Amino acid sequence: MALSACSGDGGESTGGHGADACPASGTGSLALDIESAVPADVRVSDAAGVVDGGTAAESRTLTLPAGEYRVSARRVRSPGELVGPAYQGAIEGEDTVCVRDGETATVAVRYTREPGSEKLWVTNGNGDGQILAFDAAQLAEGGEQAPSAIIDAGLTSPTALRVDGAGRLWIGDRSGKLAAYGAARLGASTADEPDVLLGGSAVCETSLPCGPRALAFDAEGALWVATLSRVVKLAPEALGGSGEPAPALTLTSPDASRPESLAFDADGNLWVGDGATNGVAKFAAERLAADIADEPADVVLLGQSGPPVVANLRGPQGLAFDADGNLWVGYFAGNQLVRYTPEERAASGTLTPEVLFDIDVLALVTDLAVDESGNLWMPGAAGSLYRIDADELSKEEPALVALTSDVIGNAAKLTLNTVAGPTYIAP
Repeated sequence: MALSACSGDGGESTGGHGADACPASGTGSLALDIESAVPADVRVSDAAGVVDGGTAAESRTLTLPAGEYRVSARRVRSPGELVGPAYQGAIEGEDTVCVRDGETATVAVRYTREPGSEKLWVTNGNGDGQILAFDAAQLAEGGEQAPSAIIDAGLTSPTALRVDGAGRLWIGDRSGKLAAYGAARLGASTADEPDVLLGGSAVCETSLPCGPRALAFDAEGALWVATLSRVVKLAPEALGGSGEPAPALTLTSPDASRPESLAFDADGNLWVGDGATNGVAKFAAERLAADIADEPADVVLLGQSGPPVVANLRGPQGLAFDADGNLWVGYFAGNQLVRYTPEERAASGTLTPEVLFDIDVLALVTDLAVDESGNLWMPGAAGSLYRIDADELSKEEPALVALTSDVIGNAAKLTLNTVAGPTYIAP
């Protein structure tokens, strides 16, 4: 069974025997007592980093030079049909362990299934500001379903959703606030305060409402936020507690002057759907370490429908990458869904995609998510969500599978509890 390790704040635990004086002469052993239903990701580090051979998926004993070591247990995911479960590791003990000459030190690591990790979350456009969850079994079954969990963060109008590498659900509100609920709290409904609440000054400019319009996490766990006429990056260390952090950097560009959607590809490039130009702009990964001030994008894709009716595609509000590197774009103005292959998105141009679907009026392309089977999810109006199965995505007229609920008003944004989907976090 293949698993992926997930990074991000809150994604690992550490432990050991304390920080007493630890002689650094001779050789000893470190026994890792790992209890997990799936392959774990336990790492042993010294001052220089993870030691040679210091990663363990199951119980094992390491022979090490005497000295002090740190043991960490990283969050792991197990694949599922649609969205698989995640597991959190906990260390029984303190932060460090002393390996002494001729002795064996033991550290116990216990992995438990993460509550709420097998879910799809959607905004609820009925004015109550709630976020609704449907679990993997409900997603597979379709039809009429009641939410398996409801989150009420006390926000007025949620505008964006994403799950980070630690399994936290992030909610963007029209006021500019960003709220996060830890993975352990997502298994059941709650109206309690979020674990993290960031003030609007981090993302808002001079006027309200400011968004955020879209969220995306990069491979390092930084949060990128699209709002009004710019994209801002919030560093991982700014996401651990409430406050009003300053952006780590800001991106402005004539090719992204009204950013509507965000996604990272497998190479760490940032893609932005722009409501002003109707283009989908790529900003290369190597440019994302510093501010980008009114500079052009590296690639701009403009979409056009083919004959018999040739028309420009407008309003790229949904972006998602699939496992093959195809970029799926939902154009809101015509409620159209298109696929750009890696070859098509390699250079700027006006493209007539080979795959272009006119989507049923009840389904909305305002957000997109790809599940672990390659199925494509989108929100819907009139109390519904929709799925296009992977084998339907190559057909001229793909069938839509509906999930309905009388609790949903108008679902506009969604996200899966997975590292794939609306954005891609590289392993």
